[in-house]
Parts: sequence; C-alpha cells; structure tokens
Amino acid sequence: MAILTCLPGLEVAVEVDGQRAREYEADPDEVESRAKEISYYSFQQTPDHKIPYVLKYIEAKAGKPFAFILDATNFHDFKKTEPKIYWCCSMDGFHSGYRRVSVGTENKRSCCKTGSQATGWKRHTFHFGSLDVREGGDGTQAEAAKHYGTLVVNLYLRVKTGGVIPFRDIDGPIPILSVGEKDLKGKAVDSKVSFESEPIDRPGQVATSRNVDPHHRPIAVFEFRYRTMEGLLQEGIVSRPVEKAEGVHVEEEYQVHPRVKPENEERRGVKKERPMDPTSSPLCYKLRRLENGKVEIDLTDN
Repeated sequence: MAILTCLPGLEVAVEVDGQRAREYEADPDEVESRAKEISYYSFQQTPDHKIPYVLKYIEAKAGKPFAFILDATNFHDFKKTEPKIYWCCSMDGFHSGYRRVSVGTENKRSCCKTGSQATGWKRHTFHFGSLDVREGGDGTQAEAAKHYGTLVVNLYLRVKTGGVIPFRDIDGPIPILSVGEKDLKGKAVDSKVSFESEPIDRPGQVATSRNVDPHHRPIAVFEFRYRTMEGLLQEGIVSRPVEKAEGVHVEEEYQVHPRVKPENEERRGVKKERPMDPTSSPLCYKLRRLENGKVEIDLTDN
C-alpha cells in the first residue's frame, strides 16, 4: 500500500486480476527528482512527507484486468464541511473523471465512461497489454512516451457548486499501437493499458463541483510504474536470482551411478598365496623406482 503521513489512514494500491499487486521500492533519487517536477496545492504537511508524492513499481500481467484501490476505511476526513477530497486516475497519460472519496470504506475504480450524444457512449474496463517496441524512433512519441507505463492517482480539493448537469462529453482513450525504442529514453517499458470497451446508454446526471485551487494542482500524487517481471529485472527494480552451482556429493554420485564390476572380477574372487617350501632357496628380487614414484619388483635371476 502506498501511504502519506499527511493523509493518515488513507491507502492507495493497484489490484491486478483480483489480487493486490506487490509493490517494489523506487530509487530514492528517482523519487526526489520526479517529486520536484510536480506542482502541488499545499493544505497540510508533515516532516516525513513535505512533498506529498509516492512512487512504487508493480508487475504488469498481459491480458489481466486491474483496478485502482483507494482505501479510506481508516481515514478520517480532515474537514466536516466543504471542500472534500476527490480522486482522479491517469493511465499512460489518459485521465478519467473526478470522483469524490467515500470516507470509511474502500473506493475502487476498474472502468471509466466516455462518449458524446453524436458518437454514442462506452464503458472501458482496464486491462494490461503487451507494448510493441520498435527499433529506433523519430522522436515524435517522446513527449507522450513519458507517461507510458504509469498509473497515477491524483487527489484534489473540490467543492460542490450546487448544480446538476447531464453527463458531459468526454473523448475516449487513444490506443497505443507501438512506440520507438529511442522515445522511451532507456526505460524498460514493455506493457501498456488496453481498454475493453462496450456500448452503454448515456450515463445519468452528475453533480457539479470545482477545484479549490484555480491552477488545478493536486494535493497529493500516488504513482505506480508497471512493467512485466522481465522489465523490472532489466531496470534493476528487482534483483535477478543467483543461480547456485549444482554439486553432487560423492556418496550421492555413487548411488546415482554405481560402479559395475567386470564379469571376470566377479568370477576371480580372492587370490590365494602358494604355500612356501622350506627346502626351497630364498626368493631374490630387485626393487626399481619408476619416474612416477611407484616401485617395480624385478624377479629375474640376473
């Protein structure tokens, strides 16, 4: 779970195929560098999180659905009246609409709605897909590619304006077909968000609200960068397992490959010595040391 001490009790996560995704820590320098790029609307801070930004890495699984989880079960709203906290999700740069955070429960988002009266309306459920990475690249996707492989949850302070309006027209997500390798700037982005779409009736009316900050800056940002496990290994987020050298104990080797005795050895048995004749003359022999250190016995008469 990604948490911020400035929002105690509020936890954000990504659920992949019905299970909370395991989170991997990002390099502290990377977190600090990214946090400085974001402009925030300051409302309350703590010494631990002067910059309300969290960055985690997760594993993407091609073809599997995912959902954003904002768990406010143990979160106590810091204000009894307006403004309230709203959340907005971003996937590869595509932004969904605002939703008010329901305090005391788990908020979940696995789809979004887009369309217009002219083109019709659709519901898009979130899935991971494989990204086609081409060799080279002409730089035309460099700006868009900055957001590839990222899921972001932005929190805003908003107030209701008292109005109710029809569901507004929203452009649908633009599919990512492929990307040039150079446009990724060395990042091991190998996955994308794919949307499974189905036609729906026009959504109902919605209550109007506006941001407290005229510059529309978030009060907190939770970012999740997703890769396949191979991508996480390539970027050094996950360490590759060390392969242990396989060794077999002598006794184990013997049990696996027992030595087979030659047939003549089986039949030969133990060689018996001849009994010594007391009337015979003593046996004479010579010892000769060989180059390999062994000793040779010479039984010839001369």
